[in-house]
Amino acid sequence: MKHLSILFILLFVSCSDHKTSEKSSSGQAKYSFDNILPTYSTDTLFIKSSFADCGEWGGHEELIKIYRSEKKLKLTYIKYEVNCRTRDQSGLLQVEKLKKDITLSRFQKMALMNYMECLMRSQFLDKEISHAGNSFTLESTKGNLKISNGGNNPLLLEHYNLLMTKLEFQKVIIEEN
Repeated sequence: MKHLSILFILLFVSCSDHKTSEKSSSGQAKYSFDNILPTYSTDTLFIKSSFADCGEWGGHEELIKIYRSEKKLKLTYIKYEVNCRTRDQSGLLQVEKLKKDITLSRFQKMALMNYMECLMRSQFLDKEISHAGNSFTLESTKGNLKISNGGNNPLLLEHYNLLMTKLEFQKVIIEEN
């Protein structure tokens, strides 16, 4: 019985591609993405990502904005593009390439919840000392949540691309210029 409990816990917190149960086996805990932004909440969650398309200069950015509208959870996705040869005094110029609004399905909420869990778990990875690489941040407008990680660890991009696939957006492929 003890081994079965340990196995259940490991499966539950794993970042693998699985459906997280909304109720524990005892029926006590209810995990739902809806609970992070309750109906009365005016908070917004942001998943900000930047990629090393241009090496040490950085690269394109992507923004996912999660919010409530008409009591439904909605998402706005914005993808920027850059020309690695075009910079000003503040860095690369970001030009909006794509903007899409969606109402989140149950499946997409679970994908977001799994990604956030993976981003949290990435805090336990070895930290790289570098100014290059990709960057992934989760934060709320109220400031009560901020998780950030960056570098060239392929797991970070792998988890992000899994989220992009489940949200039905294009995966990120870094093309070095």
